[in-house]
Amino acid sequence: MQSMFTRGKHRFLCIILLVCITSSGIVVQATFVPQRFGCSPIPTDSIIRQGVSQIRSFQLGRHAAAFQLMLLEAFFTTNPYIDHASRIQTSITLKFIDGSYTVLIDPFALSISPQNSSPISFVHYTDGFQNNSSAILLNPEEYVYGHHQCQQIISLLLRHHYHITYLANDAVTISYLRQNLSADVIFMNTHAGFFDTDGDHQADAVVIASGENWTNDTESRYSFEYQHHMIVKGMIGDKSIIAFTPAFIEYYYPPGTFPHSLVYMATCFATYDSSMAEAFLQAGASAYLGWSWNSVFWINSRTSIQSFRLLSNGWTVQQVCNLIRYGGIMNRLFHSKLLFYGDGQYQIPL
Repeated sequence: MQSMFTRGKHRFLCIILLVCITSSGIVVQATFVPQRFGCSPIPTDSIIRQGVSQIRSFQLGRHAAAFQLMLLEAFFTTNPYIDHASRIQTSITLKFIDGSYTVLIDPFALSISPQNSSPISFVHYTDGFQNNSSAILLNPEEYVYGHHQCQQIISLLLRHHYHITYLANDAVTISYLRQNLSADVIFMNTHAGFFDTDGDHQADAVVIASGENWTNDTESRYSFEYQHHMIVKGMIGDKSIIAFTPAFIEYYYPPGTFPHSLVYMATCFATYDSSMAEAFLQAGASAYLGWSWNSVFWINSRTSIQSFRLLSNGWTVQQVCNLIRYGGIMNRLFHSKLLFYGDGQYQIPL
């Protein structure tokens, strides 16, 4: 009853605020559905940018983040090109009338252009030791957040003679992800959101951002993955990226693919539900870790290093999560904990 009342109050507030926006001098550009459906492509990016720009320009004080997302959802529900807009926490799923989807993972993020557009890929080998353990570290947002935490994790694992592969930025492609994730340790530092296919404001799946841009030929180049909802268009600020869904892992990594791996998704909402975790666990992973809610970058970075320091000293997954918990005051305010699915007694190979 309380949650229904809260949702109703939020909807009413959104309507009031949206009326304020449209009456405060901000121009809302009218759009019209073509008379013959399919006669021209829907300008999805233009519609999204218009909505984000107009809501961002409306000052909402100290509650800006929450109200901006509610207003943005309300704004999109009035657009005739959009079948439904569904907000879940900090992401909004848009279904357009042509059947295409876009997940706004972080619509109000500031756009930062990579200083180096070349893919970054480092492979580290250990020589002279008989340890066959391997680790893959993926950092699609290196150009925004840097690689300090990954460097520290690499250093910790190299002490145990791991064979380590590190990829960053646009080297973290869908083509790479669909055939190269079989390792003892998989760590990924990126963005995540929710995919709601039917507009019921319930998350159907967690989606995780790759480093590959969504371009005009993505739907044809990855037609199989696109048609089967293994990938979805995601937007982080003005940047369109390809995000993968649990269906992607389920298809390309059948049972037994992962060698009792540890999967550590250093993303917001990685363990909000079990959808992504189950895909990895069913493929053979032993444990899956991530944040249950929104997370602040510096807490995410610091606790990732702390987690691997403990794991490299023989701690179990459950012990690590019990010690770190929220990781800091900001995550406590978000009610975001480091949680795991799978075997809590799991220890990484040392």
